Amino acid sequence: MIELADELPPGLARLVRKMVAVKLAIGAVATIALPITFTLVVIFRYFLHADLFAYEEWLLPIAFWLYFLGSSVGSYQDGQIRADILETYLKTPKIKWWRRLVVGVLETAILIVLVFWAGLTIMNDLSTYPFWQTTIALNIPYFIPHLAIFVGFAFMAFYSALHLYVLLKAGPDPLRAVPDEPARTVAGG
Repeated sequence: MIELADELPPGLARLVRKMVAVKLAIGAVATIALPITFTLVVIFRYFLHADLFAYEEWLLPIAFWLYFLGSSVGSYQDGQIRADILETYLKTPKIKWWRRLVVGVLETAILIVLVFWAGLTIMNDLSTYPFWQTTIALNIPYFIPHLAIFVGFAFMAFYSALHLYVLLKAGPDPLRAVPDEPARTVAGG
């Protein structure tokens, strides 16, 4: 499988790889933080007969950031789950390319609308400062998980647009590989 960054100009490819590496590092830390917190909850509750104060409030932003950064990495890898039966019935590479182009344009357009709506949420949060909504016990602003939604959708739209760019750059040529098909070789060449 060809990686998206391999099909991009060198400078952009380095930037994209670094962005993905940062998201994966944040995801790794968040993935470790969740079970550690739940383990502490069990220890506090059943062994120390105490309560871990407001743990669900600090887990909320962590879970949002983990979910949306993970989704953006899924968009980078073009690994979202799709119920696309049409692909199995299409036989010619040119028709498959056109279908992927239409799906890519629709996906990118929808993600741009979602980025806009998430941006409106962020602007609404900022407009209510210093009286913005916060969690009850720790007073964590809802702005923090809302920012995760915005950043996640922005990265998803960015990666979707990059996939569209690579698809357009490759064109419908059946001998040129596109990022989620294996490279094809010409017989005798």
